[in-house]
Amino acid sequence: MPEFEQITTTAQPSPYSSATKALHAAKATFLPGPLQRGIKIRSAPWSLEMYATFACNTRCDHCYAKNRNAAYGFASMPVEMMDRLHDSITAMGVRGVQYCGGGEPTQWRGGKIADYIARLPLATTRAGMASNLIKGMPLARPDVLERMTFIEVAVFAYDDDTYEQVAHTRSHTAMEQAARAIIATRNAAGLTTPKVNAKVLINATNYRWLEQIYDWAEHVGFDNIHIRLVDDYEKTGEPFVLDTRQREEFRELLLRLADERGLPAWREQAGHILGEHAKGADGAHRWCWTVAAGFNCWVLANGEVYACGPQWGRSEYLIGDLRENNLEDIWGSERHQQVAQRLISNMALSGCYRMGCRHIHQTRAIDAWQAGDLAAPGAEEFETQHAWFL
Repeated sequence: MPEFEQITTTAQPSPYSSATKALHAAKATFLPGPLQRGIKIRSAPWSLEMYATFACNTRCDHCYAKNRNAAYGFASMPVEMMDRLHDSITAMGVRGVQYCGGGEPTQWRGGKIADYIARLPLATTRAGMASNLIKGMPLARPDVLERMTFIEVAVFAYDDDTYEQVAHTRSHTAMEQAARAIIATRNAAGLTTPKVNAKVLINATNYRWLEQIYDWAEHVGFDNIHIRLVDDYEKTGEPFVLDTRQREEFRELLLRLADERGLPAWREQAGHILGEHAKGADGAHRWCWTVAAGFNCWVLANGEVYACGPQWGRSEYLIGDLRENNLEDIWGSERHQQVAQRLISNMALSGCYRMGCRHIHQTRAIDAWQAGDLAAPGAEEFETQHAWFL
C-alpha cells in the first residue's frame, strides 16, 4: 500500500495526512461516476483559505511574507466584502474555511473574525485557523469552537524574553493566556475539537531552545506539538535559516530530546524535519486533481481569488476578484476553467510538484485510490472532511 509523509512532523501523530484526507473531497466529487481526467470544476470549493488581513502584530525574523505583505499594502478585507464572502460560503456549501495568512487573522477588526466563524452553518461547514494567537481571546467561545477543527499556533519561544528576541514584541504571555482559555473553554463545553496545536518554528535564533519550548508547550496542554524548520521563501538572504553547523547541532538536540521524551516520530522523521528528504514528488507529473476539480480556493484581503496556493499573487492565475463579482460568479466561470488548464499545462515548466506543494501528494493519493491501492476514508469520519488543510 502506498505511504504518504506528513507535511509537518508531530510529536503526537494525528490519524490523518495531507494526502489521504483529500480522498474525502474526491469521494464526494467523483462517486458514483468514473474518475476521468479533465477540467470539471466542483460547484463549490471543498476548502477555502482566507487571508483576512496582510497586517501582523509581530515582526518575526523568519517571516515568510514580509515583502508580499508590504506589496499588498498590508491590506485588510473590508467588512462589506467579508459579509458577502461568508454569505457565499454558506450559499455554496463550502465544507472547510481556513482563516490564516501572512497577516494575523485574529487582528482583523479587533477579533471580529470570531463572529464570522460563529455564523458558519454547523451542519455542513467547519473552520480552522493558523494564528500567533496574541489576540486570540475572542475565540474562547463555545459557539465559535464547536465550528472549528483546529487552531495551529505559531510557537518559537518559551517566555516573553525569548519571544521578543524572535518576534520583537513581548507577547508570549498573551499568546499563552489565549491558548489556555481556548482549551479550557473547549473542555468545559464538552467539545472534542478544535485541536489546539503548537507549531514550533525553528530558526537560527531559537534552535537551541528546543527542549525549553517543548516542555513549555507540553505544560500548557497543547493537543499536538508540531515541529518545522523555517525557510527563506522570499529569498531575502537574511540569516534566519539554519546554516550547516547549526543544523548539525540541532540534529543532536532533536534526537536527544526525542529519546528523553519518548518521541519516536521525531527520531524517525529527523531527516524530514531537517529538510533532507524532498517534500515534493520525484519524477514528472502533468496532472493536478486539486486544480482540475476545484477542491481549493484562496481569497486574499484585497478580494483577489485564486485556485492554486503556490501560484497566487500572479495575475495570469487570477480567476476573479470580489471587488467585481461574488464568489458564486467567479467559481467555475470560463475564466476559472481557462486558468485551471493553464496551471496544469504549465506544471512541467513551473515544477510546482517538486517544491513541497501538498497538492501533488493529494493527486497521488487520488490516483492510488482509483487504482484500488488506497481505501477511501469512512463516512463517519466527519470532522476530517472539513477544515484540516486540504
